[in-house]
Amino acid sequence: MKALCATLFASFLALAAVAEEVQPLKPQATCPIMGGAINKKLYADVQGQRIYVCCRGCLAPVKADPDKAFATLQKNGEYAESLQKTCPVMGGAIDKKLFVEHEGRRIYVCCAGCVETVRQNPTKYAKDIAPKPEK
Repeated sequence: MKALCATLFASFLALAAVAEEVQPLKPQATCPIMGGAINKKLYADVQGQRIYVCCRGCLAPVKADPDKAFATLQKNGEYAESLQKTCPVMGGAIDKKLFVEHEGRRIYVCCAGCVETVRQNPTKYAKDIAPKPEK
């Protein structure tokens, strides 16, 4: 009986951990530097994402280390606004209902098949979504 209870308890903990991982991120509402409410007029566009901040003083730290800002957003359960227009896998127009959340950002794709491809290597595709400079 003790073994059964221990197994059930371990299963419960495992399910709770999975449920915690699957919590969807919310749109950004807090500054990743100071933690205050964001000002929609103040932002840095980095790696294909728009990160809002609370004051001008927070712009430089975001630009200097965007990965740290993305990590803070994810830790806060938030994601940065995407500037992405095309699927990083197939190159087609994105469907805003299809995405993979990765390190405080959403990677949008064009179809369900691309969702699985991005899930297999989200870091690669996160780098691919940054807009290319215009010539």
